Amino acid sequence: MADQNDALMTSVARMYYLDGLGQSEVANICGVSRSTVSRLLTTARERGIVRISVDEFDPRDRDLEARLVERFGLRRAIVVREMGGTPASTRRAVGYFAAPVLAEWIGERRLVGLAGGRTLGELVHHIESRTRGTGSAFVQLMGTIGSSPGRIDASELSRTLARRFQGTFLTLNAPAFAQSQRARDLFLSHDEIRSIWSAFDALDLALVGVGSLDESAFLERGVLTDETCAELRAGGAVGEICGRFFDERGRECPSGLRDRVVSIGLDALRACGDVAAVVSGPSRTNALRAAIRGGIVTSVVIDQVGAHGLLGAG
Repeated sequence: MADQNDALMTSVARMYYLDGLGQSEVANICGVSRSTVSRLLTTARERGIVRISVDEFDPRDRDLEARLVERFGLRRAIVVREMGGTPASTRRAVGYFAAPVLAEWIGERRLVGLAGGRTLGELVHHIESRTRGTGSAFVQLMGTIGSSPGRIDASELSRTLARRFQGTFLTLNAPAFAQSQRARDLFLSHDEIRSIWSAFDALDLALVGVGSLDESAFLERGVLTDETCAELRAGGAVGEICGRFFDERGRECPSGLRDRVVSIGLDALRACGDVAAVVSGPSRTNALRAAIRGGIVTSVVIDQVGAHGLLGAG
């Protein structure tokens, strides 16, 4: 009976893996259910009847990484090879392949700050939970946009990493943008908020996204009005980090929005031990280059196309 089962298992594996038949077709030929075929294939792999070999593949472009570090004086760079597909799939690839390395970076730090962002969200999503805590604390670098935080907002990403590293979550219990400068100043006068500002001064690592005025999450979510956009363009804005817009030299642009934002300041980011920008695609290259030039960003996680764009950005 055992020999019969082994023979069935081997024949199922051969038809599926070598002959390229689908599981339903294999089931019809062998007179068994599709679920039985699936179970036999799993057992065949577990018992070593099927041994799957995949050619060695490095998902990172080490040459581009070295060029970025040398060209811009970065501390570290991760460049994920282009897999083709859509901007969304590129974000997922950057998040998936960079996650193990970023997990090591995070595990070495005591206090980690997080902004929001789609590519950063993919990275956090793919970082696996730790069986033992690292003692790290995680703080959101910007207040919450809207009444209900999205899955890529700073609060949700910080909370997720704190849970996966069995660490502490420090929440910035305030809106991302106050109604007025006076309201913003009132928020900042609260002891709870002031304690978060003190934490900003002790950051070991900050993980941030980089936006542009034309492709800003704040534009998509209705935070930026036409009047504010015109004001920022007149001020030379090319990029944004944590709701703070900056020019091509990394200097924060004066605007009414700047007077209302509740987030870590650019000078505080410059004083941080390491600020890693997690981005994908070519549309952020000018903004990212300005952030590097201005001393805001010190490490980069990016895709291959974006890296080439960064090297070629004026």
